[in-house]
Amino acid sequence: MRRIITLLIIAVFMTGCASADKSKRSITLNKATRIYDNAIRWGDYDIAGSLRKQPAPAAGSALLKRIKVTSLTPVSVTVSDDQSLVQRAVEIRYYNEDRMKVITLVDHQTWEYDSDEKTWYLITPLPAFR
Repeated sequence: MRRIITLLIIAVFMTGCASADKSKRSITLNKATRIYDNAIRWGDYDIAGSLRKQPAPAAGSALLKRIKVTSLTPVSVTVSDDQSLVQRAVEIRYYNEDRMKVITLVDHQTWEYDSDEKTWYLITPLPAFR
């Protein structure tokens, strides 16, 4: 009987830990995507690139300096069953200062959770502004 009670206590504890881990993953994902979205919104492509698993080279291209984002709206989010991979679509409205025409693109992002570092990384490249 004592063994059964001990196993039940361990099972309840493990369930609580798993729930806490999922909550922490969700919080860190929200933080990472908020930092990324703000970096894109304000044209800080070095910060946005630093959130990639394979960091992008310095994003100081002449084109990116002329891009001005007017809005960034999340469209959809899909989470894998094990909650380690997230597919996210974001609508970005922007203009190039040279053309002054508003362009809309949908940025399809893939975020991967690194359980060793306890953080999320962007797998896909930065948005393809033109």
